[in-house]
Amino acid sequence: MTRYIQATQWGLMVPEATAYHEHTLRAVPELYQADVRTLLEAGELMPAGDYLRAQRSRTLMRQAWARVLKEVDVIAAPTVPATAVQAGQPTITWPDGTAEGVSDAYVRLSAPANVTGVPSLSVPVGHDTAGLPIGMQLLGRPLGEAALLRVGHAYEQTQPARELAPV
Repeated sequence: MTRYIQATQWGLMVPEATAYHEHTLRAVPELYQADVRTLLEAGELMPAGDYLRAQRSRTLMRQAWARVLKEVDVIAAPTVPATAVQAGQPTITWPDGTAEGVSDAYVRLSAPANVTGVPSLSVPVGHDTAGLPIGMQLLGRPLGEAALLRVGHAYEQTQPARELAPV
C-alpha cells in the first residue's frame, strides 16, 4: 500500500483543490503563486477515471488501516522524516544517496492520515542538534480523536517543560 500512497494522495488532492478554487482561480488568478496556479490548472485536465481510481485506492487503504487499528489503539511515528532544510532548498538527499523533493518528503509520513481520514496528532518531542523541532505523529482509530489527545497529553506530562528553539 505504501508505494501507492503518494499517487493516491495527488490523485485525490489535485482535482478536489481545483474544484474548490475554480471560481477564484478564473476570476483573480494573480492571487496564486505560479506553481500553485499551474497545479490547479493541471487539475482541470485530470481524467475522471484517474480520480475514481484514486478513490478506490483510498477505500483499500482505509480497509487496511482499519485492520491494523483493530489490534492497537494508537500508532506512533515521526511527523516528518527530517527537520527543516534551508529556505529555497528543493531536495533532501538521504544517507543512501537518493534525493527527494522537500515537499514530498515533508508530507510523506502524514499522507496515510490525509488520504484515509484516520485522526492524527503531532506532539513535540525535542530538538535536533541545530535546535530545530522534532515531532511525533500519533495516529488513531476513526473518530478516536479523544484517545489521541489523551495519549499526546500523557506523553507531554512525562517531559520537562520545553524552551523555545533559539531564533
